[in-house]
Amino acid sequence: MGFATALSGLKAASTSLQVTGNNIANSQTTGFKESRAEFADVYATSIGGVSKTQPGAGVKVTEVAQQFNQGNIESTQNSLDLAVSGNGFFVLADTVNLPDPANPSAPVDPSVPSAYSRNGAFQLNSSGNVVNDKGQYLLAFAPNGTTAAEGFSVGVFRPLTIDTAQGLPNATENINMKLNINGAANLPTTTVFDPTNPLSYNNTTSITTYDTQGNAHIASTYYVKTPVANVWDAYLFLDGYGITTGGQAVPPATAPASTVSSTLNSPGLPIPMTFTASGLLDEVGVRAAAVKSAAIVTAASTTATDTAAASVSAAAANGGAVTWPPVVGATGPALAATALSNALVASASAASASAAAAAINSIPATAALATTAKTTAATAAASAAAYATSAALVVDAATAATAAGLAVTAAANAVLAQTAANNYNNAVQATAASTAQVTKVDFGAIDLSNIDPNISVAPMAFDVDFFGSTQFATPFSVNGLDQDGLPAGNLTGVDVDATGIVFARYSNGGSKALGQVALARFQSNQSLAKLGDTSWAQTSSSGAPIYGAAGDNNFGGIQSSALEGSNVDLSEQLVKLIIAQQAYQANSQTITTEKTLIQTILNA
Repeated sequence: MGFATALSGLKAASTSLQVTGNNIANSQTTGFKESRAEFADVYATSIGGVSKTQPGAGVKVTEVAQQFNQGNIESTQNSLDLAVSGNGFFVLADTVNLPDPANPSAPVDPSVPSAYSRNGAFQLNSSGNVVNDKGQYLLAFAPNGTTAAEGFSVGVFRPLTIDTAQGLPNATENINMKLNINGAANLPTTTVFDPTNPLSYNNTTSITTYDTQGNAHIASTYYVKTPVANVWDAYLFLDGYGITTGGQAVPPATAPASTVSSTLNSPGLPIPMTFTASGLLDEVGVRAAAVKSAAIVTAASTTATDTAAASVSAAAANGGAVTWPPVVGATGPALAATALSNALVASASAASASAAAAAINSIPATAALATTAKTTAATAAASAAAYATSAALVVDAATAATAAGLAVTAAANAVLAQTAANNYNNAVQATAASTAQVTKVDFGAIDLSNIDPNISVAPMAFDVDFFGSTQFATPFSVNGLDQDGLPAGNLTGVDVDATGIVFARYSNGGSKALGQVALARFQSNQSLAKLGDTSWAQTSSSGAPIYGAAGDNNFGGIQSSALEGSNVDLSEQLVKLIIAQQAYQANSQTITTEKTLIQTILNA
């Protein structure tokens, strides 16, 4: 009889109605995946197989299969609402291993996933953990450090926790300056640099830096054009105290400690900067100092030559055969005029050499030699100036003799200045020969207690990089000025990028990588066990989970402040509802027909 066949049809149609009704009921459920009832025909079998005349025994439900196609993504106002666009499931855990509050730095065993979901509606619990509405923890890959660049340990699960504590301060380690220094600028009118005197420097810049406790310190840099072509000096001050570098770092060692000037507004040693003939930054530091020292040698050599010539002409003016007026045909006046001309040349070159020497002393190791070069150059300039003054007063044998004596002294002092300049230059060149070309200066440990005795913090240490700076004939401009230090800050928000990296944002402008949201995928999504609450569990048929990060290895991306809606198409489900209803009615009619036939037989 066909009752069994019709009943199987009724059961199948009823199942289809239930599946369709469930889809319609969950059309607004976040992360829900619609199901589809799948059927197969039934035949009675025997050893001989199915007869060609076998009419069939009805229908059976083979599977209610969920369809994991993408649902619509809708924006929200909650940054912890996450949506996966593409392949992948969020990884959840019912219980997790949390750090020991008494020993937060102690190792923590990785947590074990217990469920997988497409529902990304997450929130914070009382402990700051990110959980869903069932209290299940969202798992993330543990960060290797505090920045995304340090990476994450894929496969090492940690519950994603939002730390609401203050953002830690970061001490400044790098200062970057990209400047244009006016190559057409004049030399400062005041030759001795003084940060309180604007006439002693050309330009200045300032930036706020931070120590290990987040205290702010103003780093000011003053730029002084030197008499040497394409060479500038930069003076660094921290809170008004001059800082002298201890030298460049030679990895893996850190830079030697810097020196803080003993008094406010007292400069440290300058940072020499050289530019190419085309105006591009060439050298900063020791090798730039070598350019200055070579120029000093040239100037000192010129002075020695000029004063020697002046001394010869002075001796001629003071010679025994020289006669003076009122004797007719006296040669004294003409020789004195020549001596005066040479004396003025020698005085000018000595003054130039002294000015150039005043700008040296950029390397701590050569400080004594630099001081000697400065003082001898100044003495030579004074001697040449004294001789020039005396030469202008020669009118007779007596004054000629006086000038000649001063000329001898000037020539001797010029030789001493030349020797001192050579000694300083040789020392600088030797240091520069073992130094690589750089555009930055390292400032090793700076003892801040020398600046402010009221604070007790770790020494600051940073580098100042002038990479990209130029010397064009345009006004001074700051094209880039930044540093990487931060004060303490409060948590202002949480951001999640497309790769699932979760950042805590702080009021000080800093950020911290808290973890990377873990995703899982399976060989067979339809073989996952349905747990309800739009979550699934692994089965032997689904295969082992494959873990990874959003955007990698066939995983979809993650969108923050968004949720994936149900993938149910209501129009389609309503049509299926009508079809299932018709099937149910048709199978009911089969039973009615069978009943009529049986009644006919019984009434015969």
